[in-house]
Amino acid sequence: MRYLISIVVLTMSFTLHATELAPGQVWKYKTRQGEEASTLTILKVESYKDLGRVVHIRVDAIRMTNPLKGNVVTDVPHLPFKEGAVKRSITELLRKSPEIPAFQEGYDTWKNAYLTGKAGVFDTTVSATLTAMLGAKWETKK
Repeated sequence: MRYLISIVVLTMSFTLHATELAPGQVWKYKTRQGEEASTLTILKVESYKDLGRVVHIRVDAIRMTNPLKGNVVTDVPHLPFKEGAVKRSITELLRKSPEIPAFQEGYDTWKNAYLTGKAGVFDTTVSATLTAMLGAKWETKK
C-alpha cells in the first residue's frame, strides 16, 4: 500500500511539473499564510538566451500594505519569473481562461528596463517574492 501511494504521489508531481505553462491558465500556488485563496494567472511565456523561459504572471487575492501610500494592495498585475520558479510554486490548475488580464503597461516597463540591463526576473517562489517585496526599498515614481 505504501508503495502504491508513493507511485501515485510521484506521478502527480511529475505530471504537474511536466505541464506546459500557457497564457490564460489560472493556478493555485503555495501561498503565504492567510492568502490561501490567492491565485496566479499566466500572462505570457517567452524565451531569452540569457534568462531561459520567462513566465509573466499576475497574482490576485493577496494582502500587502504599500509602505509608501499605506493602502492595501490586493493584486500584482505583472511579475516576471523564471519558469522553474513558477513550477516550484504552482499546486493545482484551476481553469484556462480565454481572456488574459491587462498587463501591457507593466510588461513594457519591465521589457524596457530589461533591454537596458536594469531588470531581470525572479528565480524565487511566488510566495517568497511577495514576502521580499514587503521588505524591499520602495521608491516613488519620478
